[in-house]
Amino acid sequence: MVVMGGYCQRSSILFMSRHNTRWLSNHAATCKRGGDVVSRHNCLRDLVLEFCCCAHQTMRVEKGSGLTPDHSRTQPADIPVLDWDRRRHAAFDVSITSPLSVSILPEASMSVGAAVLEAEVQKQRANDHKCSELGWVCVPLAVETYGNWGKEAQATFSSLASCIFLPQEPSLG
Repeated sequence: MVVMGGYCQRSSILFMSRHNTRWLSNHAATCKRGGDVVSRHNCLRDLVLEFCCCAHQTMRVEKGSGLTPDHSRTQPADIPVLDWDRRRHAAFDVSITSPLSVSILPEASMSVGAAVLEAEVQKQRANDHKCSELGWVCVPLAVETYGNWGKEAQATFSSLASCIFLPQEPSLG
């Protein structure tokens, strides 16, 4: 694959071939060079942030913890949420994965949700140590490109939904 100035040349070459549209769509969803991955991630992160606001959660977006002794801004998550679980802070980390990725394709072809489960495991592997140092809870919010959410994300969204106050309509009597 040739990359020139952040532009993925493989995508443009394959775009010309009508027989490669399925592969091209997966490539566009997972290629780190084209910008789609980052913009999709940031859009999803912003939606999660908005959902947290609706649920009256105190959070920041990609600021890093700032809680390390050297005031390092290394971040264990996309959205640090304060007082999430029994007064412990949470590190919400958004991840979008594809079941068509070469690294997970054999498992994903045999088991629904294998790709999103692997994404959750990878996020926990990457963030658990840093989160435990800070006394935080690591919360991976993983989703497949086809819309399948991970179990952690489903439980988190359920908890957030239960925090949203919906005012009752006034009675007409």
